[in-house]
Amino acid sequence: MTFTVQTDRLLIREWQDDDAAAALEIYGAPDVALWLSPAIERIEDEATMKLVLQAWIEAQPNFVVPAGRWAITRSDTGEVVGGLLIRLLPPYEEDLEIGWQLKPSAWGNGYATEASRALMRWAFTDGDTDELYAVARPNNKRAIATAERLGMEWVGETDKYYGLNLQVYRIRAADFLS
Repeated sequence: MTFTVQTDRLLIREWQDDDAAAALEIYGAPDVALWLSPAIERIEDEATMKLVLQAWIEAQPNFVVPAGRWAITRSDTGEVVGGLLIRLLPPYEEDLEIGWQLKPSAWGNGYATEASRALMRWAFTDGDTDELYAVARPNNKRAIATAERLGMEWVGETDKYYGLNLQVYRIRAADFLS
């Protein structure tokens, strides 16, 4: 079964092998990778990106819903502008994280908020999820602003995840859907 979620401007879909060049614009961009490490290091070239995408594609069917990784594409052009994920946060794998990454040329268009909101709606309705977390380094103003635009509540600062000092945001299904 192919996963897609549509918004007015965007299509959230599974990653494909031929997305490597577009994905490299996201995960190879120093301004993006800076905030993703150590969970994912900056990807240096298209060949490596293709290997990473293949791993994501192969892992996708084994994730327990609502976990997964998806591409964000513009509906009008099909251009890949970003990526989304829902995954268990380390080290205890109890809390589900929602994360978004956009290529720098797509920043400032509201794509992260629009796509994340649509994925959250799916996770809370079809994915049988009660709450989602977002984590961001204290200086990652873009991620923090997106979490706030999504209606996520700041719940504190912790070094529990990834061994980093992170700001933690949460939204519960009841608050999102009300």
